Amino acid sequence: MTLTLTSILMLSFPVNAKANAKATQATPEPVIIRMAPKQSDEDVSHSYLVSLLELAIKETEHDFGPAKLDFMPIQLGQNLVLPLLDIEGILDTVASAPTRQREIQFRAARFPLLMGLLGYRMMLIRPEDEAKFLAISRPEQLKVLKACQGSSWPDSAILEEQGYNVIRVEKFETMFDYLHSGRCDYFPRAITEGYGELDAYNSANPDKPLLAFDKVLLHYTVPLFFFTSHKNFLLAYRIETGLIRANEKGLVEQLMRSHPVTKSAYPLQKWQSSVVFEVANPHLLKTIPIEHKQYWQSLPTRKMQ
Repeated sequence: MTLTLTSILMLSFPVNAKANAKATQATPEPVIIRMAPKQSDEDVSHSYLVSLLELAIKETEHDFGPAKLDFMPIQLGQNLVLPLLDIEGILDTVASAPTRQREIQFRAARFPLLMGLLGYRMMLIRPEDEAKFLAISRPEQLKVLKACQGSSWPDSAILEEQGYNVIRVEKFETMFDYLHSGRCDYFPRAITEGYGELDAYNSANPDKPLLAFDKVLLHYTVPLFFFTSHKNFLLAYRIETGLIRANEKGLVEQLMRSHPVTKSAYPLQKWQSSVVFEVANPHLLKTIPIEHKQYWQSLPTRKMQ
């Protein structure tokens, strides 16, 4: 008998209670909200997303009741994990950058999980290439080099359409191998995640370390949202409501400033000496809440188009 991926996952844990299920006991059991696990050992930003989702749950417990997180037992790439949202009992929410197709297929909790800092990209490079990157002063110099990006990441299309040379890679951990072997010249990472990923990679690979380069940053507007299935829209509403409430209290920024993964981006004033190459995002959706200025942060940098 051949087991499909869905069959394996269904056998791994019981069917999940929906976020809008009514409590049948005087003291309701916590609703289980299932997330995807980290993509790889280098995916350190996953722990921040867990903390943020726990914050949203706590802020809405009075309205929706108790809940706790559980994790899908199999690591999958983003293009494989998103469709699992539509299979009841497998997965309830995934953090992903919005695209037109994802907005149609799934329900977004429209609060930017990194408050706009996801779009500021430092670069992981090989140590021997540092001098070459220090000599870069114009976008045209960077465009001739090869950037590692995920096959299904919206970032890939954004950079390609603005003339950047992108090598699309299927698996997250493979990008580090591509960079080390020379198949890519740099790996753009958000300033909220790149340093933690670098530490994790270098600790596991002391014989082939990589280097953080942040004298030049790329910047394009791209958020990260929690997505659910349309059937689980009440969970999306709960997450969005919880994040907005937490942000009104200053708790999202407080988490970002204190979490081991994201705190390296702060204080924001330290980026004043960095040069930013602005990259237009022609795919930016009208559903992105750009008008809510309190959801977004920006760096005090020198910008170049």
